[in-house]
Amino acid sequence: MNPNLNTFLKAGGIGSLLVLLPDLIPADYLIYPAWLIVGCAVLRAVIQPPAADSRWAPLYELMSAVGGCIGWAIPRLRPGITAVPVAREDAAKVKAAIPEILSKSTAKAPD
Repeated sequence: MNPNLNTFLKAGGIGSLLVLLPDLIPADYLIYPAWLIVGCAVLRAVIQPPAADSRWAPLYELMSAVGGCIGWAIPRLRPGITAVPVAREDAAKVKAAIPEILSKSTAKAPD
């Protein structure tokens, strides 16, 4: 199956569920899921992503998904993902240089 078609079908299924969800919740209580979504989106914007091997990473990813950070709206900063865009052919050199760069940034600068 075409991967793009598979993604489209998954998104279509999720989208149809999101459209039908408000009909299943009484109108008096719709404010609570709305605040949950807004709250997750705000927390996602404020909290830095944890390390990929952290026990908080799955919870952080769930919070991101509830906040609407999926598909085209996926953020650049994610657990285990660097925010520095590099060319694919330079990725190995950049990964090798990261420990050296981090050690320089933690060293005390001369006065």
